[in-house]
Amino acid sequence: MVDTERRLKLALHLRHLSVGLISNDDFEDNLMNDVTNGWLPEQYYKSKEAKFDDKIIQPMLELCWGLYDDTRNHRLRGSDKLPEQSLKVIARCILFLRGEKEYEWPYFDTNSPLFKFSLGEIILTILSLGQYSRDLKKHQEKAFEEFQKLGNFEIWPFMNQNDYNEQLKHQPFLK
Repeated sequence: MVDTERRLKLALHLRHLSVGLISNDDFEDNLMNDVTNGWLPEQYYKSKEAKFDDKIIQPMLELCWGLYDDTRNHRLRGSDKLPEQSLKVIARCILFLRGEKEYEWPYFDTNSPLFKFSLGEIILTILSLGQYSRDLKKHQEKAFEEFQKLGNFEIWPFMNQNDYNEQLKHQPFLK
């Protein structure tokens, strides 16, 4: 299911954040009002809507959350400016969000497994002198390598070159 309205709002807010027009706090407020039904980007996965949503929304929110320091209010300018490579990824994401293509990649949780540790897993990590968490991290790295092989990861969130090339013909900000 493609939720065009929310995709367009997410694309607009992401564009404004990435070029420093709005602060990270403004960005989160905008998302909570327009995209996530009151959930912060990093907590959206807990919402019931996330399970039935346009499949690009949750991965895009997770990508966005990693762009800024959420412990302080700032714009992505000066020393906080995003690197050129990040801006290229964001431009491709905005291009995808402004299209009508279904997101085809399976969901991959890029968060560290440590964020979701249960009490039992914390105890296992302590008892194993950290080996349990190192093994989980290695497993996640291997799973991510396999995930990248499912399509052309160089053009993520597009799955293949044909879809990307087709959407490039409809660049929204060059008209």
